[in-house]
Order: sequence, then C-alpha cells, then structure tokens
Amino acid sequence: MKHLKSELDLAEMLGAENAALFVFVDWSEYARRGKEIFEEAEAKLTATSSNSFISCWLVDISSVDAPPHPSLHQWLKAQERKVNVRVFPNIAMGNGSVVWMKSGEIVGFEPNALRSGPGGLVHRTEEILAEL
Repeated sequence: MKHLKSELDLAEMLGAENAALFVFVDWSEYARRGKEIFEEAEAKLTATSSNSFISCWLVDISSVDAPPHPSLHQWLKAQERKVNVRVFPNIAMGNGSVVWMKSGEIVGFEPNALRSGPGGLVHRTEEILAEL
C-alpha cells in the first residue's frame, strides 16, 4: 500500500488504471479498524491477482493541513458532482471510507470499510473494477 502524501502521489494515484483509496483519520475507531480490514483485503487481492490489477493507497486526513488535502478535497468534490457519488459527509466524519477509481474517476464508494469486512472489500473491488 502506498501513502498519499504529496501532489505527485495524487497524480500517480489518479493516473493508475485501477486504484483504491482508504481515507484514514487517527481520531476514529471506525477508521482505525477499517484500515486493518483494508490492509487485509489488499493482501488477499495481491495473493489472488496480479500486482498490476490495482494500486492501493492510504491517505491520512487527520489534520486539515495534511498534504495533499486541498487538492484531494477539490478532486473528490468535483467527482461527486461529475459521477453523482456522495462521498461526503462520510469521509469527513471519519467513517473509514474506500474510494475505487478507474483512470482517475470514481467508479465505486464504500462509506465504511468496517461494515464490509475484508471479504466484502475484495468482492466489491473485483466486481467494480473488473466490470468496467
């Protein structure tokens, strides 16, 4: 899993054919437990798929000033309008959300990784990214 910490990282993530982003905040138990689930799902995907199938990312937005927060926030808001997927307020509330992307556009959203569990995230990842 790669950590989204800069504008260059954001560009790399958005340039990936298939990507999944876990949105973490350190003050949320949902996010802390969801991160463990996301990591387990990533390990299962890596074990059963080629490494090039999906690029997995984690962004820590615990601080309002955490890079690349302004650009990431602007991109997420633009995607909400463009593809009609509501990612806010779940992300801002620290629910431990997962965003799936294909070539820089949101194609799926899980408000709370904890609710899906590792098997559910693996299934949704394969279903969402394979069908497009």
